[in-house]
Amino acid sequence: MEKLEIPLEEWDILHPGLAVYLISTVSEKGIPNIAPYGMVMPISYHPLIYALSSTKDRDTYLNIKATGGFTLNLASCDLLHQINIAATRFPKDIDEFKETKLTPIPGIKLKIPRIGECKGHIECKLKNIFEIDERVIIVGTAISLSADKGVYINDLSKQKKMLDPIFYSHKTYFALGKYIGDRKT
Repeated sequence: MEKLEIPLEEWDILHPGLAVYLISTVSEKGIPNIAPYGMVMPISYHPLIYALSSTKDRDTYLNIKATGGFTLNLASCDLLHQINIAATRFPKDIDEFKETKLTPIPGIKLKIPRIGECKGHIECKLKNIFEIDERVIIVGTAISLSADKGVYINDLSKQKKMLDPIFYSHKTYFALGKYIGDRKT
């Protein structure tokens, strides 16, 4: 098959998209913040460590830097409207749970609310921040996992469908594809 070089500005053509997490944080004054992030990934399974990328001017980054924690709330397709509201840059003294009409539920190990409408949550303690030009890479160690009782089953092919994650790539949202098989060793 003949190959074609693609301009770097069109990187999203080759990118399958990333799962959207609604990241909840609180400010030093205790004001809750929610922001959708797609640039989130596990970087270690033992211990469980996640990394996310942010610009330095986001309340999410400033809150994490100030308080040392954040919660990754796995967003599902039915939360598209709230995701778009949460993407708005509200003033830092606004409670974004109220703006998005999402339900705050207490964290398990952090004093950061989880989002009741999300089906899975990963509470993280800040480990490191790395500056890269105008962006930062935030690294956090997972200290608590929680999920809706109905999706905590021992069948990943069914569980992923029940989570119904929403994916984002260049201003476009997608749903999860189909199950195609297991890894063979």
